[in-house]
Amino acid sequence: MRSRSRLVAVIAGLAVLLGGCSSIPRGGEVQAGADAVTGENPAPIFLPFGPRQDATMEEILTGFIDAATSPDNNYEIAREFLTPEFSDVWKSDAGVTVYDGSERTIVPIDDTTMSFEVRPVAEVNSNGEYHEEESSSTLPLRYSFSLIDDQWRISAAPNGTVLDQSTFEDVFSAQSLYFFDADFRYLVPDVRWFPRGASTPTKIVNGVLNGPSAWLAGAVTSAFPEGTALTADAVTVVARDAKVDLNGEALNADTITLQRMRSQLEHSLPSGLSVSITINQNSQDIDDLGTNEPEVNPRVDARALILRDGEFGYLAATGKTVTSLPGLSETIVALTPSAVALSPSQTAAAVLTPTGVYGVRVGDDARLLDPRQNLIEPSIDGSGFVWSVPADRPNELFVYSAQGAATALPAPWPDAANIAALQVSRDGTRVIALVSAAGGTRLVVAAVVRENGVPTSLGEAVQLAAGPGTPLDATWIDQSTVAYLSVQPDGEDRIVAQEIGGTSTQLESATGITSITGSNLLRDLRALADDGSLLVQRGVGWQERIGEVVLVATQQGIGG
Repeated sequence: MRSRSRLVAVIAGLAVLLGGCSSIPRGGEVQAGADAVTGENPAPIFLPFGPRQDATMEEILTGFIDAATSPDNNYEIAREFLTPEFSDVWKSDAGVTVYDGSERTIVPIDDTTMSFEVRPVAEVNSNGEYHEEESSSTLPLRYSFSLIDDQWRISAAPNGTVLDQSTFEDVFSAQSLYFFDADFRYLVPDVRWFPRGASTPTKIVNGVLNGPSAWLAGAVTSAFPEGTALTADAVTVVARDAKVDLNGEALNADTITLQRMRSQLEHSLPSGLSVSITINQNSQDIDDLGTNEPEVNPRVDARALILRDGEFGYLAATGKTVTSLPGLSETIVALTPSAVALSPSQTAAAVLTPTGVYGVRVGDDARLLDPRQNLIEPSIDGSGFVWSVPADRPNELFVYSAQGAATALPAPWPDAANIAALQVSRDGTRVIALVSAAGGTRLVVAAVVRENGVPTSLGEAVQLAAGPGTPLDATWIDQSTVAYLSVQPDGEDRIVAQEIGGTSTQLESATGITSITGSNLLRDLRALADDGSLLVQRGVGWQERIGEVVLVATQQGIGG
């Protein structure tokens, strides 16, 4: 059983309480306190007990596990449960095992060894990268004990900490570290999980300085010169301004690079904090990027882009009026499309028709790019490249230039039997794919590597989600959130929203949904039913917005 009754949360007025009390009570219910960095996003701060005199091995073990709720001072309280020798070598920041909280079992192995068994739902590695677990089997964690002055202490244990899911979300928070695309037009999020508290800004800045997650390598870049580091492992926050002192490697940065460095940090640190960069304690005069400021979260037109009653265009916020796209709509309608993807510039589109995928551009005739059969909905990126792949040949992925030149891209999902959806992110740095493999559904993401804007390869595919059933569709919600649709073995439709590098949420579904299309927010996700009904979310369910819709197009941006 969890020992949450042994934990206490201290609210934001802790300093006041300390001034008026001789000791801090260590009992009572968990209470919410203000975030230690920004004063926002209330989160409990736990103060677990240290070891009790003459505690049993099991009590020492459960106390140590519970003490992982307090990361303060490098898990100072948790280390009280360890032998002095092991305390010096235990790596608290090696990662986190997140378990479902339904049960945890302690099994004695011998007189000085116990196994702590949990059912993991996720793992967080030493870089703060979060990965959900597929397996439903229990994970045994082995702990050894020694007597120190007749008191049991842990002498060997796995590195890292163990937290149940609800407590993990109290103790840790997701932070988007930002890196640039190759052209410095966009800031791309790389979601990491760090313990809440005064050290969070330091962990965020170190995360940015250490570079992007391995799977993003080649698709994004950092403005910081190689070797740049903090002069001291601390970022202090004074009057909501983060003081970042960098070593001499940062002297290699020119004016615009310094501006980009500050932009990276300001977007990565918690909202509301400004950034002051010094180099070896020397102040730097850094202006804003101005017109060179990158786009952080590209938005699309909030109106649904549909084909209905022979008209292709934006559906009015109310009513049934459809506003055409000049130079595109007439050509697209004439192709009798079953799917359309509109470019960020809104001057080009990729169109799926009975005879293949066409490229349509304002001022030009439609061009047949991919005549293959059984193609899925194409995607189009900000450089005008059209991405196309057959549903039954998921490894035959091609990208086409506006002039029709084809390039084969080796697909990083060799075990896929079919592919239901493939979409490029609005910043062009990543691609998601929804495939069927081993009899189930898999949603993966991969980095897009480019040379002079041309896609040349995809990075290693990272699995975001997996489960039973047949995959149907997937879509981008924003820069770090996607959603996918599948049909379960019992015939039920399932829609799941997934943060890349974070947690998943199952949404309410409806009967007969065939496709989903993202907008700007999760609540603005749209669905198309097999009877032609355009569905929008209302409360916890779905409501018909309009009927007789042939397709809902994918948008990639607004005038980018």
